[in-house]
Amino acid sequence: MVKLTGSPESLRRQNRTNVLNCILNHEAIDRTQLALETGLTTTAITRITRELIEAGILETGAKSPLKSGPGRNRTKLTFTPNNTFVIGINFAAWERQMVLANLKGEVIACLPFQLSNPRNSEQTLEEISNMVDRFIDLQNIERHRILGVGFAIAGIVNSIDGRLETSPYLGWQNVEIGKILSKALGLQVAVENLNNIIAMAETRYGCCTNKKDVMLVRVGPGLGGSFLFDGKLARGNSFQAGQVGHIPVVKNGILCACGQKGCLNTIASGWSILADLKLSVPPASSPQRLVNDGLLLENVIYRAKNGDKIVERAAFKAGHALGQMLSGLYQALAPEVILTVGPIAEINSYIDGIISAASKNNIKLPLFTPKDQKFKSVASSAALHGLSEFLFSPRFRLTDLMPNISTTAGSDLRETSL
Repeated sequence: MVKLTGSPESLRRQNRTNVLNCILNHEAIDRTQLALETGLTTTAITRITRELIEAGILETGAKSPLKSGPGRNRTKLTFTPNNTFVIGINFAAWERQMVLANLKGEVIACLPFQLSNPRNSEQTLEEISNMVDRFIDLQNIERHRILGVGFAIAGIVNSIDGRLETSPYLGWQNVEIGKILSKALGLQVAVENLNNIIAMAETRYGCCTNKKDVMLVRVGPGLGGSFLFDGKLARGNSFQAGQVGHIPVVKNGILCACGQKGCLNTIASGWSILADLKLSVPPASSPQRLVNDGLLLENVIYRAKNGDKIVERAAFKAGHALGQMLSGLYQALAPEVILTVGPIAEINSYIDGIISAASKNNIKLPLFTPKDQKFKSVASSAALHGLSEFLFSPRFRLTDLMPNISTTAGSDLRETSL
């Protein structure tokens, strides 16, 4: 076993994190098994779990078939579902929504929202914070029972300090989303690129559980991606990893919103389907165009699902273009799973196009589609990101839930006997 080192406070937080993650992995587990799996003493486990029960995070549940003594069955511990919460927010072109979720990641309440002027970052964040305040009030829950907010946004995000570096479609540059919202709401806020949020949610809680090497491609109006290698998110230089939509593929092609010509976005995305159908010119470069094209794409998806051959052919063509690129990426990176998500990926002919392109290269892609995806809304994935950041990590602030808790260093040093 590895012996943890650090200050008493950091050791205390890490031990608590290990216990919480162990319970998450088992859903229900008794204290004796917790001690065995975490390497902590039974005394430490008793103390940690008692605090978590008093804080309303854990509760005692069913009896274990194993016995802790003559005639006594061990009591299992589970998460108390509807006592502590997180908020998830998705701020994207296609979906703008906030949800309240419990400790099991189950959505308790949902609120779609609109914004008056998305180009104005200051006004937009003020509107969002006001809506979150009203949303919390409507749920009739105490604010201190909310662990924090997971915030998903399309763009390049510095997840360390919660700053949006750039979002071409919004026209935002260097906006400290996390700092601004945290100050306005009095809550912790974790800001992340929405593709990364989807990938992490599905890898930790959803269809890609136990998969360490995952490639995600989200297909909406544009294309976005995310990569996990050995279970860790690949962020790349300046947090720019995953920009698959801006891979140049067509010489002197159509102008992309990024300012370059011939990006994959222009031949393999929802915008390319609209252009092929002569419904729009890709890609949108303003919030209003995003809204208009989103409405057009909703109609296109409806037509495709109802057998419109013209739309199906356009979707197949776009999917085929993506499939050619994915074939190369698969050969280079060898992921266990390629997860395609987003509204356009729900069109069967689009997926058929991906598979067809790969087959022509004698490649069978390990493809997961929206049918496999567990969390259908990005906002719910954002809530799960909030859980990961503010409960299942050392950032969890137990004292916010029970401010009178004792935090004596001496007892915590005994917790490090691994």
